[in-house]
Amino acid sequence: MERLTQRARGVSLAVFMLLLISQIPARTLVWLLPEQVKLSGLSGTIWSGQGARAWVKHDGKPLMLGRLQWRLQPWRMFWSTPLTLSTQWGEQTLHTRAGLSATGSWLLRDTHISIDARIFRLFFPLYLGGTVSAHLERIEITDARIQQALGGMLLREMVWTARGGNLPLGTYRINLADSGSELGEVRGAMETIEGALVLTGGFLLSDDSYDVSLRASGPVAREESFRRAVSVLATPTANGFDIFLQGQL
Repeated sequence: MERLTQRARGVSLAVFMLLLISQIPARTLVWLLPEQVKLSGLSGTIWSGQGARAWVKHDGKPLMLGRLQWRLQPWRMFWSTPLTLSTQWGEQTLHTRAGLSATGSWLLRDTHISIDARIFRLFFPLYLGGTVSAHLERIEITDARIQQALGGMLLREMVWTARGGNLPLGTYRINLADSGSELGEVRGAMETIEGALVLTGGFLLSDDSYDVSLRASGPVAREESFRRAVSVLATPTANGFDIFLQGQL
């Protein structure tokens, strides 16, 4: 009888602790997240909640994510992607499932992204406009570096944002895959769907560096004013120009 009473007390204590943990307020996340991640207007709990605004700092500049919603299923912590995350900032959206892999890397699955192409200016000296959407089956990140990315991206109705007015370029698809040669290398192959600027080639992400190699042809690539505008990045050819970019992320 005494043993049953002790067991009942143990079960009651465990249930009480679970109920207590389940009510940890969402504002606790402010103390747990990295310094680069900022949240405001939090409500709900750490397991299921939302924030009025979220942003990430990159090189001291804020990258807005907007309204944030999340749901954490702790019973899936060690075998799947327990965190479901969604953000929205105007037409910019992100939806993904996240977790930790067996090696301790961050793992993202079924990631859907829609962003303004102007975000590229944070990483490359390219003055582009348009919409970038992506469906990535798997992304693996270690120490803030992309180790693997599988899926596809669509660069829709891209334009060159010149002082004299926007210059229409075209719509392009990028297929992302593991390079197959070394861990931490991700290769992207570009193809032109339609447009006056025909682009072929791709890029390679390796650890904290990037290597872009593109060949441009078509009417826009032969237009003298546009060739002058990209002369810092491009090498003239008979049919247009080539772009070779290398640098650190």
